[in-house]
Amino acid sequence: MDLEEIARKYALRNAVDHGGECNPGSVIGKIFSEEEFENKGEVQQKTQKIAQEVNELSIEQQEEKLEEYEFDEKKQEHDPIPDLDVGEDEEVVVRFAPNPNGPPHIGHARGMVINGELRDKYDGKLILRFDDTDPRKKRPLKTAEHDAYEMYLEDYEWLGYKPDEIRYSSKNFDNYIMYAEKLIEEYRAYVCFCSQEEGSKYRSEGEPCPHRDTSIEENMGNWKKMKNGGISEGEATLKIKTDIDHKNPAIRDFVAFRIIENPDHPVTGDEYRVWPMLDFQGAIEDHEMGTTHIVRGKDLRASTKRQKYIYDYFDWEYPYVRYWGDVQISGFNAPVSGSYLKEMIKKGELDGWDDPRAPTLRALRKRGFQPDAIQNFFIDMGVSENNVEASIKTLESENTDIIDEQADRHFFVKNPVRLKIRELPENIETDLPLHPDYPDRGTRDVDVETENGEVELLIEENDFQDGFVRLKGLCNISVDEDDRSAEFIEGDHKKAMEEDADIIHWLPEDSPEGTVYMPDGSEIRGRVEDAVINPGEVIQFERFGFARSDDGEKKKFYFAHN
Repeated sequence: MDLEEIARKYALRNAVDHGGECNPGSVIGKIFSEEEFENKGEVQQKTQKIAQEVNELSIEQQEEKLEEYEFDEKKQEHDPIPDLDVGEDEEVVVRFAPNPNGPPHIGHARGMVINGELRDKYDGKLILRFDDTDPRKKRPLKTAEHDAYEMYLEDYEWLGYKPDEIRYSSKNFDNYIMYAEKLIEEYRAYVCFCSQEEGSKYRSEGEPCPHRDTSIEENMGNWKKMKNGGISEGEATLKIKTDIDHKNPAIRDFVAFRIIENPDHPVTGDEYRVWPMLDFQGAIEDHEMGTTHIVRGKDLRASTKRQKYIYDYFDWEYPYVRYWGDVQISGFNAPVSGSYLKEMIKKGELDGWDDPRAPTLRALRKRGFQPDAIQNFFIDMGVSENNVEASIKTLESENTDIIDEQADRHFFVKNPVRLKIRELPENIETDLPLHPDYPDRGTRDVDVETENGEVELLIEENDFQDGFVRLKGLCNISVDEDDRSAEFIEGDHKKAMEEDADIIHWLPEDSPEGTVYMPDGSEIRGRVEDAVINPGEVIQFERFGFARSDDGEKKKFYFAHN
């Protein structure tokens, strides 16, 4: 492969990896790692030329041409928590910035965990910032019954990370307005009266809109009308000037403020009439907070580029950015979306934010998932730009690794039927350990009271079948399905194993009723072992699965997983 082809190969790779912009310096290093060229000046000259050609292509064209080349991928050691570019004596400041239109769900947990781990790794600072400046499409949830601000704080601490600082973007409007007016005064922002369709047309064609060159004085007058009245909602926006010839239309002059009349915001009420867009508000907040490092989705590359214009205009240094790919987590019985969940709750399709069908952290906690399991799930996923498809089964496996050792064993008999057993020895005793691997914990107190060598027990209807059966921890029996009874058979569990007998669970007929609430919204009723199971305790119902006790007295449980 000649020099130009090698340069084009790595220029395309570098551009695609960095949102469409190739860095010639990085490409030159890759060229010399593949081939030796004596004339370094020629390499630099041709690389600059190829990089310029590649940068003139759209990201779609770059990706298409990149497919023509093959790369020898070197397997790198998996480093789930990335190393950051940190200066000497620099304090690492990271932030997690959700919109509090509902409590955090499993999709938010990735950012919560990774930023928490980065804070801990570098002994830095973790800021929880509420980006609550969209009262229309993503209205913050703050009512007497549900307060998403508080729920985020509670769930973040439950997850194992206590933020060092809490910020509410909606409380910093005066700051955003001050910076907006500075940009107007510097002729870097203007009031635009184009409709959304007109603005989109100008951007896509790379043409300035008719209002771009309005004087500073006229812009400031129009801005005051936006703030105080005189211009109605939807009639004007404040835009930031960028590069009208930028190859990506999304980077060209973008909206920084819009008018929202009567926002009725839960924090600021109707105090403000102009509302910042997320790119503008986030840029100002990150500077004011001293954010040093940002970990965000690769779909936000355009946001990074838009925000860098603001930073350049104020001569600020933009934080170090690390991107990650999209994550799709399957296996939940409700969508991983706060807006959809809110609508389902409103329609009565979910019983609340902690409904076991929901993918919220509150629902997972209610079901018995442990914070360490969620941490391990996302830490192991790592931070790369590859898109990830994951399943709740992986999270369940992480949770099993944690709770299996902790969870005492008990019986739950669903769809119970009576089974009369005859010819039992007097004073027969049970042998049911609380945990098979930890005999020191002791045994369960499940009494079997016989009368004239007979007793009636409860077993599951599906277990009622003819033949040799072992009642776990009690005895061997021979079942007569027609007679709905059984006879005692001498021998221990070893004999049952030799006979390849089914080993089933059972309960005394006077065992209390209980209910297990399943992740699909169904309820399974049955009888529960009469034991002291504390609220919040996670146990394993043998031959059924792990569950969390919600109310020990009422025998109410939420199913976690098998």
